[in-house]
Amino acid sequence: MDTLIESTKDFERDLEKFNNKEKFKIVKKLNRYVEILSKNKTFLDKQAFKLQEIKLSDDYDSSLYALIIDKDIRLIVTIDDDPIFDTTVVTLFRVVNTEEASKAYNSVAESLYQDFSVKHQEIEVSSS
Repeated sequence: MDTLIESTKDFERDLEKFNNKEKFKIVKKLNRYVEILSKNKTFLDKQAFKLQEIKLSDDYDSSLYALIIDKDIRLIVTIDDDPIFDTTVVTLFRVVNTEEASKAYNSVAESLYQDFSVKHQEIEVSSS
């Protein structure tokens, strides 16, 4: 199965806030994650985690994850399998400092799942 990486404008804006050394670290770690993911799907159990449990209706599961770049940086992504094209799609939504990760995660979750009826939603979302 091939892996396709897509990025959002928010991710691109976030990335620009980091210095070149941090950008290199982010890209290097992301490439490593994609390499592991292409070989072993259980990667998600060990390297990716969900900051909040999102329960969607109709037996849908959230594919939103946070990846650890280092102790100070988190990458907010979705990881989805596309069986029609035999591809795993990794969408990069945000790259933020650890203290901002929960807020960024919740914001992305609200944006992604606004069309779904959410059961027992445990995320806090505030409008600014």
